[in-house]
Amino acid sequence: MRKSLKAGGTLLLGFTVALSAFVLPRAYAAESVETDRECSLSFAIGGTYEELNETPVTVNLYKVADMTSTGEYTALAGFEDLDLGQIGSDTTAEEWEQKAQSASDMVETAQTQPAAVITTAGGEGTASGLDTGMYLVEAEAAQSAYYDYTFSPYLISLPNNYYYGTGNDEWVYDVTGNELKPEQEARMGSVEIDKDLLSFNGSGSAQATFVFQIDITTLKGETETRQAAMNFTGAGSESLVIDEIPAGASVTVTEVYSGAGYELAEGSSAEQSAQVIADDIVSVTFQNEQDGTPNGGYGVVNHYSIDENGQWQWSQMADSAQ
Repeated sequence: MRKSLKAGGTLLLGFTVALSAFVLPRAYAAESVETDRECSLSFAIGGTYEELNETPVTVNLYKVADMTSTGEYTALAGFEDLDLGQIGSDTTAEEWEQKAQSASDMVETAQTQPAAVITTAGGEGTASGLDTGMYLVEAEAAQSAYYDYTFSPYLISLPNNYYYGTGNDEWVYDVTGNELKPEQEARMGSVEIDKDLLSFNGSGSAQATFVFQIDITTLKGETETRQAAMNFTGAGSESLVIDEIPAGASVTVTEVYSGAGYELAEGSSAEQSAQVIADDIVSVTFQNEQDGTPNGGYGVVNHYSIDENGQWQWSQMADSAQ
């Protein structure tokens, strides 16, 4: 079963030096296509995500059309609706993108087998021994320790040429410099705050509140602060989980309010840090006990947000562990 691919994005037009992803109208081509000649297509990981050079990416190539000696296409069975006979020098990038997505949908529906499958190594890969024709290129979703990567499908012709970039109309049968354009999305993890209340002050209020500040710094330097609270009605243990934190982020949890009549237990720190792991939960632990005073009480966390009308709304979050 093929992994799901992300639709949309910018259509690749072959070489970054403007090698077109489609063949020229016959008027521009000086030579006939050698339709019995083998072709190859080389890939490199584009973009600025260095870790993808160490992350294998599987690339599937599906042949969708044959190519005639005059540079025209004949769609293969199942791909007739791509209407490749209407393409030319005035076909826009958006139209190519739409055709690529349509071809991807056709492959999914028919469970078409790829003509070639390659896996990048060191951010590069090459498919060889390919027949001439039009190919759909689909790179499967990839995953690193901190990020998910998806790639847009696109169409490319073998052979191809440099005409629109250099004016050279010779056919290129070994196509190189072809980049896969990744889109990056952070994987998520969670932080669990474990609280041990070693002794309980039953005088005054029958509830003790402890408030935490969660400071998050992502791998990209983005920062966010959240608040959470726990209420206790007796000695014991409680926990709460802070979800949807980008993997790899540094998180500092600070107990900013230790409850009226309570203090941190010996050996427990008011500030603890952890690094978030994708699809996992890392824990920090706080311990409190009575401080010997008769005070007691509880509190709430004030929460402010902007509604759909742009107005500030106030609410109270009494216990994040509930």
